[in-house]
Amino acid sequence: MKPIEKPWQEFRDARNYVERMKVSSTFDSYERDFKNSLHCLERAWNKSVAHLGRSPKYQGWTRRGQVEKLRRQDSLLSYLVNARGADEHTVEDITSRSGGGVGISPAEGGSMHIINLVVDGHGSMSLETDRPITVTFFPNRVVLQPVVNRGREYPVPKSHLGTALDSSDPVELVLIGIGFYENYLREAEIHFIK
Repeated sequence: MKPIEKPWQEFRDARNYVERMKVSSTFDSYERDFKNSLHCLERAWNKSVAHLGRSPKYQGWTRRGQVEKLRRQDSLLSYLVNARGADEHTVEDITSRSGGGVGISPAEGGSMHIINLVVDGHGSMSLETDRPITVTFFPNRVVLQPVVNRGREYPVPKSHLGTALDSSDPVELVLIGIGFYENYLREAEIHFIK
């Protein structure tokens, strides 16, 4: 069997979109790159199957069946597949936007007393407390939504292969998905080509 090339290019493209997500300055570009990464990931899978399917041994390869089952049953893989499908075939949003904010808490201990708080009309604020404080800024972000594809709802994933996930980070979820499929393709190359 000839070396597998096309899926690897799709993985590289998916990773490039993820890198663009990391430095994106707008919701629109972040969301567009997220969706593009999903499309590349699914194209990589489809091209892998098309290439490997040329081998008569592929249909009987145990790992193929395991991964196809995981694509349906694993929370993360199923979500990525169906988020791409929902984006491609429906008009429903697969993401939403969450405004940022500011968190103020005592630097040590469990409570503080605010002595004086002044907010002017220009968005400036001054704060006087009885102890040192910690200020945390929460940026605006894109939030994944449950998706409906072909009449079935797929919740935002909370695990992958039995391991808990931080489902609030689309970058991390896509990178885990890319890594999973890249490992599968490496296994296939070893099994069918080398």
